[in-house]
Amino acid sequence: MHQVVIVGSGHLAHALWEGWQRNPRRPRTMTVVARSDSHRHLWHPRVWESVVFSPEPVSSADLVVLTVKPKDTRAAIDQLKPHLRDDAVLISPIAGWTINDFRSAGIVGPIARIMPNVSAAIGASTTLVTFDGLLGERRREVEEFLAECGSLTAVDESLINPYTALIGSGPAYIFLLLKSLIEGGTRLGADAALTRQLVSSMVEGAARLARDRSEDSLDDWIGQVASPGGTTEALLGVLGRAGWPETLQNAVVAASSRADQLGVQR
Repeated sequence: MHQVVIVGSGHLAHALWEGWQRNPRRPRTMTVVARSDSHRHLWHPRVWESVVFSPEPVSSADLVVLTVKPKDTRAAIDQLKPHLRDDAVLISPIAGWTINDFRSAGIVGPIARIMPNVSAAIGASTTLVTFDGLLGERRREVEEFLAECGSLTAVDESLINPYTALIGSGPAYIFLLLKSLIEGGTRLGADAALTRQLVSSMVEGAARLARDRSEDSLDDWIGQVASPGGTTEALLGVLGRAGWPETLQNAVVAASSRADQLGVQR
């Protein structure tokens, strides 16, 4: 049986916890270690009753998932090191903190640096991972554990910061798109709840088409939807004049740059 400790109790910690509770592939116990009760509202009261405010559970942990803020990471590591076993796997989704940073901070055991997103809560995260010190069956077990929250792709660590802007932050782009479409629909008199269901399904369908027909150009798909003089051409004209495509690209670059800055600001 695996002993899993999640250090941190914020939004990502809660999403990962939900994902790992959905359909565990191996028996495990899972403990949440929090520094304060500031995120208590995110958790079911019955779950929060078992939250621990001490690093002591780390002493028996096989897997330690560190979900604190980048600025709090150094202090958290210093607090955890006396309890962390050398063979325990440290799993980190912390932006800006590289594997070498953890080594310099005194972590000697296996490390899995991940970049998930909040869709982990329903087992639909797109998660990237870089391993260090994990081989064979142990690595396969950790991969299986991480894959319970959605798809898992191993990448070179140099890609983690750029993909933080696309994968970690990415759901915010989609939520903003959905919010804008829903509010546009209500301006036309549509029911907000029904519109949310419909546009969410539409976005899911378009995303599946883009993924499953990856050999096709996205420009071609846009062209297939946008008949000359039609409704889609009208909306694309508005978005183009507003600089929407370039603005979104700039947002991705800004998010990636911020991930780099978080590493420097330690």
